[in-house]
Amino acid sequence: MIRIWCVLFCVLGALVLSVGCESTPKRELIVTENSSTDVGRFVADRQVWTFKGNPGIAFYTPNAVIRTTSSDRKILDRLPSFVELAVLHYQSDITRLPRPSETIETYFFDTRLEWETLTRSLMKERASVYLAIERGGYSAKHIGVFYDIGPKDSFVICAHEGWHQYSHSTFLEPMPVWLDEGVACMMEGFKWDEQFPDHPHFLPWANIERFDQLRDAHQSKSLMPIHSLLSLRPQDLMNPSNGQASALTYYAQTWALIHFLNEAQGGRYQSALHKLLEDIASGNFRSKLDETDLHQFNRRRTGPATLLAYLPDGTTLRSLDEEYQRFINQIVRVGARNKIVMGESPLN
Repeated sequence: MIRIWCVLFCVLGALVLSVGCESTPKRELIVTENSSTDVGRFVADRQVWTFKGNPGIAFYTPNAVIRTTSSDRKILDRLPSFVELAVLHYQSDITRLPRPSETIETYFFDTRLEWETLTRSLMKERASVYLAIERGGYSAKHIGVFYDIGPKDSFVICAHEGWHQYSHSTFLEPMPVWLDEGVACMMEGFKWDEQFPDHPHFLPWANIERFDQLRDAHQSKSLMPIHSLLSLRPQDLMNPSNGQASALTYYAQTWALIHFLNEAQGGRYQSALHKLLEDIASGNFRSKLDETDLHQFNRRRTGPATLLAYLPDGTTLRSLDEEYQRFINQIVRVGARNKIVMGESPLN
C-alpha cells in the first residue's frame, strides 16, 4: 500500500494550543479491562477525555500525552506503549540524542470527521492545506494529529510523524530535509514483539513499502543521484505529469541513504551521521556551513554541504553517489526482500 500521507505534510507551523477540546474537570481513572498488554509499564495516568462530545481517553506516559476517541481495544492497548517506546527509540537507535524538551502530544481520532474538526481549529487559515491530506494525518512541532487508517498504517504514521514531533521540538537547529525525512522513514520499521504482542519491536529495515518503491525505481532506472536528494524537497517533485511517483521515490531513497550512511563501507560514514545529528541537536550545525551554503539552508533546508561538511576529507558527490548506487544495487538484489520482511539487513 502506498502511504501518501508522508508526501508533503511533515510541517513546522506554529500551533495555537487552545484547540477547543473538552476535558472533564474530574480526574477519573480509566481501567482497561481484559487488556492483553501491561500498559501500566508505560502509562502514568489515564483520564476521561472528550472531544466535541465524543468520549475518549487521555493517556499520560513519561514523554507523551496521547488523546484518542478510538474504541478499538487493540488501539487502546497498543497506542500508549507504541508512542512512548517510539520516543525512546528516537533517542537511541542511530546515536544518543536528548530527551524531548517538551511533552509529545498525539491526537488519534476514530473518524476523519473528528480529525478535520481539530485540524480546522489548530491550523485556522492554513487548514485547507492539511485537509487536502487524503489519509492519515500530519505533525506540527511537538503535536501529531492522526485518524485511524488501519491496523498497520495507523502505527506507521505515528512512528514517522513522531520523529518529526520529537526532533522539531527538541533539536536546537532545524534539520536538512533529506535527513529529517530519511530518519523519519527509517523509524517507520517495526514488528510486534512475539513475546509481548502488543509491544513494538522497532526494526529500521522492516519497511516493505519503502523497499518496494526503491526496487521499482531501480528497475525502471528512475533513481535520483545523491545531489538531487540533498538539494530537493518532496514538494519540488510534485507535478501533474507524474503525480506522487517522484516524491515517493525521494522518500524511499532518503530511507536508503540513512541506511547507507549508517552501515555501508564497513561503517565508514557512520560517525559522520552521528556527529551531524548530534550537532543539530546541540545547535552546532550551522557553524559548519559557509555563507553561501548557510543561505541556501536557511531558505530551503537543503544543499549538498549539509552532508559533505561532515564526511571524510576528499569525499566528492560523484564518489559518494557511486558508492550509494552500488549500495542500492546490493540491497535490492534478488532475495533481499525476504530479509526486509524479517526486519533484517539485506547486507548480511
